[in-house]
Amino acid sequence: MRAARPALALLAVAALGCRGPRPSRPEGSCAHVQAVRELHGSPLCEDVWTCSRPPGGRFDRIGLRRIALCEGATGPVVLYLPGMHMNAELPLVEPRHDFRLYLAAGGVRAWGLDYRTHAVPPDASPDDLRALGGWTVDRFVDDVAWAAGFVRGADPGPLFVAGFSQGAAFAYRLASRRDSLLGGLVILDGAVTPGVPMGGDGPAIDIGSGRLPFAERRQLLDQVIADPNMPSPLPGFPSAGAALASILSTSRAFGGEGGLAAGTRVSEITVLAALLRSYDRWWPRAAVDGAPPRPPRTPLPVLAFASTNMGAAWVDRVRATARAYGGPGAEVRELAGYGHLDVLVARRAPQEVFQPALAWLERGEHP
Repeated sequence: MRAARPALALLAVAALGCRGPRPSRPEGSCAHVQAVRELHGSPLCEDVWTCSRPPGGRFDRIGLRRIALCEGATGPVVLYLPGMHMNAELPLVEPRHDFRLYLAAGGVRAWGLDYRTHAVPPDASPDDLRALGGWTVDRFVDDVAWAAGFVRGADPGPLFVAGFSQGAAFAYRLASRRDSLLGGLVILDGAVTPGVPMGGDGPAIDIGSGRLPFAERRQLLDQVIADPNMPSPLPGFPSAGAALASILSTSRAFGGEGGLAAGTRVSEITVLAALLRSYDRWWPRAAVDGAPPRPPRTPLPVLAFASTNMGAAWVDRVRATARAYGGPGAEVRELAGYGHLDVLVARRAPQEVFQPALAWLERGEHP
């Protein structure tokens, strides 16, 4: 596993010099730069926009990232919605470790969304975090809908939306809107679930926890990325890698039986650490709860992947939501032995997740 920044040949240029797409719709208040990443001999272009959103507060801005072959990218158009606390940056630079890079290397025009949470610094004060009090589920989906319109203005063709975890729930909510006009959904271990109020006080949820506070979490992840065999900063474990593997596989929030990640049996621990290190610290408590949306009257193509380590009830929920939106033609693939994060970074994710998704997108016509 290679860290992103030192492994990339990066060229940033001003908007006037970009070869990337120029949305036909008004961009609003957006800043635009471009970068060229050399990926196994195939140059990928990454265009990045940062755009302000209502009501125009300090953190009311989102990011859009487009990754595609610099020349000849005419494949399907996909907008990827990351999960809770996640963003669209690329902590991993090999296609076998990143869904969007894999799709882009295959000719897909792959977009990703940075939620408003990416603009909130990890050291935000309690006064700063009050801004998150108004960031409801509907506000996030409004941002997703605006981003979808932006993407349509830049890249012609049917728009597919892919989402992981909470991002999958946002994708379904977008599809419930009458004017969404989507080509289909790629669901990575996500479903529409009844809102469950999170414990704790205040408008923001910290990625740190009582079991692993934010500072200790960052230290552990940094040590695993540097060398998983280093002594563990947490007592009771022979190494930093062993500590992280145990914490992930026993996470009570995901069932405690490898539900969050199956550990080194399925994914490389350094890759998991790099993914987790890229998370944003804060998530709005108001965006966790929300009334379930009504599925559209006309089914749309849906391809869904479900990890099995959270139990049969979770797989049933993923399947039920996929069929509610996609009808009997919805395709649901179970990933035996996978935890939630393994869907993104398992050793066999390229064969069992990425390539099937790419083939489904390329097929174009779905039952």
